[in-house]
Amino acid sequence: MGTLPQRRQKKRSQEEVTLAKSKTKYLATKEEIAALFEKMGIRDITEIEPLGAGEFNAAYQISTQAKKYVLKIAPPEVAEVLTYEKGMMESEVFWYEQMREHTDIGIPKVYASDFSHKIVGAHCFIMEYLKGEPLWAVSCDENERERIQTEKINMLTKIHKIHEQKYGYLQSGLHDTWYEAIRAMTSALVQDCERLGRETPDGRRLIEMIDKHREILQKVPCSMVNFDLWDSNILYQNGKLYWIDPERSFWGDRIADFITLGRGQKIPLYEKQEEIEIYNRTSETPIVCGREENIRYAVAVAYLALIEEVEKYVRYEPGEPNYIRNTKDARDMYDMAWGVLF
Repeated sequence: MGTLPQRRQKKRSQEEVTLAKSKTKYLATKEEIAALFEKMGIRDITEIEPLGAGEFNAAYQISTQAKKYVLKIAPPEVAEVLTYEKGMMESEVFWYEQMREHTDIGIPKVYASDFSHKIVGAHCFIMEYLKGEPLWAVSCDENERERIQTEKINMLTKIHKIHEQKYGYLQSGLHDTWYEAIRAMTSALVQDCERLGRETPDGRRLIEMIDKHREILQKVPCSMVNFDLWDSNILYQNGKLYWIDPERSFWGDRIADFITLGRGQKIPLYEKQEEIEIYNRTSETPIVCGREENIRYAVAVAYLALIEEVEKYVRYEPGEPNYIRNTKDARDMYDMAWGVLF
């Protein structure tokens, strides 16, 4: 992938569409966006607006006389990102294809993708605009909230029926076992941290715990794992749920997806009995919450903690609210995981 052309860097000023402050978001110009849509045969753009509160990619709502679209743009090549985030947008398109081909989950249509950097200086794709609001913003009664929770968990059972022989991130290289994959994923983050001039004793401790529980991790079956099914990534429209932003998915241990369920990532798996019961109603392979499952879950939580610990160094400045949030969240997750893994 090439770097952002110098001529485009010089042009950026009044024509940028304003986005929320971010170290990684690509600031597209109206000319770039118009040229990309013209390549699709769309010339009647009436409005371009920034969209969403994400902290990594840039997203724009593009309105035409006939309909609305979403343009999603990855960070530019010159942006500082973590190893597993490189090439992640190509993987996102792949995961949308997997969900469309193998499930009936509501997702936006992907109309076109461009990874050439010839028009926009970063990976990008154009998809359907959905009118729904994120689950965290939905007001509803208790019965509807319970129905939504059940449907959300059922969405996980559907993607967990998608299997593969190899494990890990598509963009980082696949492995023969979950042990090898999660160890490589963890090691890459530890190396990222050191490259940024920081130390992560907890990251190195996680590698030790992965090695300690090698036999358990080697036996894990391989499924599609989303690892990011927070309420901000589910849209609610007229009672129907739509899943967006599957970019952080990987092939691996389905138990990792329980992190986003119930009371979240700071409690152990054995405290999520209600969610496990709902999951088992439609899962092709019910989960028994035993010692091995709790260990697998704790490894996944510690891995998420490591992501939050390291990403703050490339996303935020010390003292910023999100930097402080990541620091606290990571500590809480590590402490919970160590209580299970030691």
